Amino acid sequence: MLVKCPYLSHFPTLKHAFFEYNPSISDKQKVEHMAGHPLPLATMKQVHGTNVLSVTEETTGQEADGLVTNVKGISLGVVTADCGPVLFYDPIAEVIGACHAGWKGAKAGIIHATLNAMEEIGGKRSQIYASLGPTIQQKDYEVGPEFPDLIGGNYNKYFKPAKKKDHHYFCLPTYIHDLLLKEKVFEIFDIKVNTFKGPYASRRRIVSQGKEYGKENNFSAIAIV
Repeated sequence: MLVKCPYLSHFPTLKHAFFEYNPSISDKQKVEHMAGHPLPLATMKQVHGTNVLSVTEETTGQEADGLVTNVKGISLGVVTADCGPVLFYDPIAEVIGACHAGWKGAKAGIIHATLNAMEEIGGKRSQIYASLGPTIQQKDYEVGPEFPDLIGGNYNKYFKPAKKKDHHYFCLPTYIHDLLLKEKVFEIFDIKVNTFKGPYASRRRIVSQGKEYGKENNFSAIAIV
């Protein structure tokens, strides 16, 4: 199963998808399903930072949380398990990007860094479509007392009080959306799928069930073909 952004789906030469967790299918097989044929896949060792790789060929293992390219026929892949996968496309410059935006990376500036990297290879913020994929939603994202000060901004916009004393429910999708607005991208879409529910990998759900989180991840990808 996969979901797509209706905005990005308008472009015939762009392929993208947000996939549910399915360990029986490899990421390369998912890309083939997305594109209709095999494609080189660029991925990264995600570390909740702000490093962005500009890629021109298949790659894996480098520490980064964002990928960009202006090369046709290369897919960019991101894995998440509650954090926000964000896919970017400039249809005029034919530049794509993808980033892994948990609260830590988002606050540190991964969205800003990814957009900067897209502009370095020809993109423009004013032309870029951004789509947020399956992400943990506020009602299932309880955080500690330090979070409102870490995030800043309007408490009522990003938080609701939790039942546990001095704890809060944090709305990561709203936070990511506001960062995208601040960057003045052309169009923003939120898939509004909760990773905590249904057939998606969720670190929070796994831990809440008393299990140990391993390598369960959702996969998101984008490519110009």
